Amino acid sequence: MKITQGKINELLSEPGCEHNQHKQSEKKNKSCAQQAQPGAAQGGCAFDGAMIALVPITDAAHLVHGPIACAGNSWGSRGSLSSGPMLYKTGFTTDLSENDVIFGGEKKLYKAIVEIHKRYNPAAVFVYATCVTALIGDDIDAVCKTAAEKLGTPVIPVIAPGFIGSKNLGNRFGGEALLEYVVGTAEPEHFQQHR
Repeated sequence: MKITQGKINELLSEPGCEHNQHKQSEKKNKSCAQQAQPGAAQGGCAFDGAMIALVPITDAAHLVHGPIACAGNSWGSRGSLSSGPMLYKTGFTTDLSENDVIFGGEKKLYKAIVEIHKRYNPAAVFVYATCVTALIGDDIDAVCKTAAEKLGTPVIPVIAPGFIGSKNLGNRFGGEALLEYVVGTAEPEHFQQHR
């Protein structure tokens, strides 16, 4: 999913929210459309919000494509209700270094996806962009598409680098990734019809 200002504005639009119901049309969404500034503390980052939305998918691997500091953000403090898979409790990161920032991290990302698939055989791999990988221009969408075709496992790019907005916006980008890459892509092996 490409991040454009139009996409961000679409996700920030909240005409149905209680705080917007009593405002005139030109004032609606003003409080919702505050754009985050890199380095500013504005209620968390979009990357963290996307992880909060998606980490409850317990049978998937969640791979942070960025520096090690970003990977320590959520696993230990966030839980999911699962009576089965516990893969979500394992933190995966590409742990980018200065050389990766200079030369790009796409090869390292691809290798990490292949290694996760080989060792854990997850139902899917979610790959999270961070500020660093967005700034250096790694094409996470292309790497995920190539890896998914090669491995036969869904590899879902979650393009929500922290500087694009708050945790709330990240929640929305996580949901958009599900809608774009997961929902409607397969039917369950069997399902029961409830009456």
